[in-house]
Amino acid sequence: MYYEMQADALRNTAKQGGGLLARIRETLSSPRPAAVVLLGIGSSFHSARLAESEFRALSGLPVTCMTPEQAMQHVSEISEKTLVIAVSQSGTSANTLSALKEIKRSGAAVFAVTQGLDSPIAKEARTVVPLFIPDETAGPKTMGVMASVCSLLLIAAALSEKEDAWEALKADLLAEADAMAENLPAVRDWVLSLGDTLAQETSWMVVGQRAAFAPAGECALKLTETVRRTVAFYELEEAVHGPCASFIARPALMCMRLPWEDQTRPEALSGLCEAKGGHAYRIGLDSGEPKMEGMRVALKYHAKRLSILQLLLPAQAVSAWIPPKMGIDLDQKDSDPYTPILAGHLEV
Repeated sequence: MYYEMQADALRNTAKQGGGLLARIRETLSSPRPAAVVLLGIGSSFHSARLAESEFRALSGLPVTCMTPEQAMQHVSEISEKTLVIAVSQSGTSANTLSALKEIKRSGAAVFAVTQGLDSPIAKEARTVVPLFIPDETAGPKTMGVMASVCSLLLIAAALSEKEDAWEALKADLLAEADAMAENLPAVRDWVLSLGDTLAQETSWMVVGQRAAFAPAGECALKLTETVRRTVAFYELEEAVHGPCASFIARPALMCMRLPWEDQTRPEALSGLCEAKGGHAYRIGLDSGEPKMEGMRVALKYHAKRLSILQLLLPAQAVSAWIPPKMGIDLDQKDSDPYTPILAGHLEV
């Protein structure tokens, strides 16, 4: 199953990505961009969000994530000094392709991060950075998210003015892959042990504090796509501001936290959920071995800048093992809930 192969997305980028650095740097050398826009929809947009903070830190450039619709609203602000990176696992997203064609009229340099090397989006790009993974033919897309983040950071390292940027990133990718390899089976077993409880959850709220908010959107998307439950995701402070009142309806809470952040408010929110009779699944990180105790999860991590990728694993495992289970082809367009109009964004 692709879920269990995700550490390979990090390892493959570390092992093969260096061969692309010279080509990427040559493309970016004249002129060096003044700003970067990461463009995508669905899991590709969430991949961009996951990479955004570290992309900014590595490249030293202003970075903005946009959906195609948002990009069209801001296209007048994009110029020949902007690097636009379109993220699309298949390379066939009609929404992203349409926005990309409009953006190119501004003279902006366009890159593509995609598995579809001969896809329409790849053909619009000056440079294509591949996803170092096999095709995900069915079920929830998981490796694609990890690989998209890694390929984006490869571009950021190429943009960096630090000579050791790639070597440092490469070491972190390999270290975090080792941690992920330990987390994956532990999370799977945890989900299976709570299978009956998880299957009975009728709705979810996914909440992340500060940097932990980046994975919240992708976790919510995975739960919605495959478990077919109502899912909302919020920054922690936004949830505290009002949406937590919905705990009276007993949604399950997936609260993601980072060990270097204050735990007071995430714990208070989890406690409020439980006081109203709901289940609070606390998802965190630890430098030691992965630990699963009741509804608490502590996932192992090595590299702080890649650690938020580990927070994706519980929602991915729920989407793979809790009914209606795996085997769902999310690109299938001839069955419920898709219609030709609604599924149009998946084809060109």
